[in-house]
Amino acid sequence: MSALNTIFAGHGVIQAVISLQLLLIPYASDFFFPKEFDITTILLLRFYGAALAAIAVISLLCRDMPNMLPCKRGAACGFMIYHGIMTLVIFQSRNEGPLSVNASWGLSTFHGLQAFVLYAWYTATAGQVKAFLKQGKDSNKDKKSH
Repeated sequence: MSALNTIFAGHGVIQAVISLQLLLIPYASDFFFPKEFDITTILLLRFYGAALAAIAVISLLCRDMPNMLPCKRGAACGFMIYHGIMTLVIFQSRNEGPLSVNASWGLSTFHGLQAFVLYAWYTATAGQVKAFLKQGKDSNKDKKSH
């Protein structure tokens, strides 16, 4: 596994652990939420856990794919958008939302770092995409000349 693929593997493992915790034992999330949980909060936490499980599966399935494939790059772009939006939403609600201020700072930093790492992967693999496209053009020229 290349170093760049470990980003997808790490992302998938982190999301899988969080999703399992939210799906199976959502009450253990009380360190983020200072209030007592009602049934609606538990349901929303489990919905979020299901969404994270889908992200984890996509991440783990993409980890061994070649970096130049559009589906892998599309998944990375979707993850970047997700983590960027989560960073902004959590940061903006740090003083008036259901999360404590420390939890808001921690979660917004966590999501921001994940967005940054995925952006770094996206830009680091751009050269591989260009080389792959150039190789495809060169092979098409060779086929036409024969």
